[in-house]
Amino acid sequence: YNIVDSMFVARLGEQALTAVSLVYPLQTLIVSIGVGFGVGINAAVAFFMGAGEKEKADRAASQGLFLSLVHGILLSVGTVICIPYFLPMFTADNLILAWGKEYAVIVLSFSVVVTVQIAFEKIYQSTGNMFVPMVCMAAGSITNIILDLLFIPVLKMGIAGAAIATDISQLLSAVLCMLYLMRVNESYKVVLRKIRIHK
Repeated sequence: YNIVDSMFVARLGEQALTAVSLVYPLQTLIVSIGVGFGVGINAAVAFFMGAGEKEKADRAASQGLFLSLVHGILLSVGTVICIPYFLPMFTADNLILAWGKEYAVIVLSFSVVVTVQIAFEKIYQSTGNMFVPMVCMAAGSITNIILDLLFIPVLKMGIAGAAIATDISQLLSAVLCMLYLMRVNESYKVVLRKIRIHK
């Protein structure tokens, strides 16, 4: 997503590209934390699946998704609050700061989508299925390219267009993962009603 956004935003000028680039460390932080918790979900689900305890595996996956939702909300709020303090550490250019804040608020507000999508991906890994997450991620990436083409050069939405394209694409990827796991995959369904917070 970042590479595609950079390619299209660069057409708006060097300052626009710099503004978007300054937000990447915060996006990377969110992905890193999401992957960290996702690996924990993966380990718990795989452990119980390997032990033949389907009920516990289902509970671990459901609770992991719930906690990923909570982490995403906390990360969204935390990073958006940090933006006015984070960006000025790297530039004093008012235009870069304005564009950076515009891009950051839109993209980082959807952090919850990123953490939940990563959780789904790790649950698939725990069951040995890598094809579905690959297809879902590819669908999101292709959508991002199409929407960037539409929002930036055609609709002239600028930096905001790149951010909105990224959010929609990530949301699509997460929704596809969720639909398959909860509706199509008969061998392993996450039952959200079984969510129980447990140490």
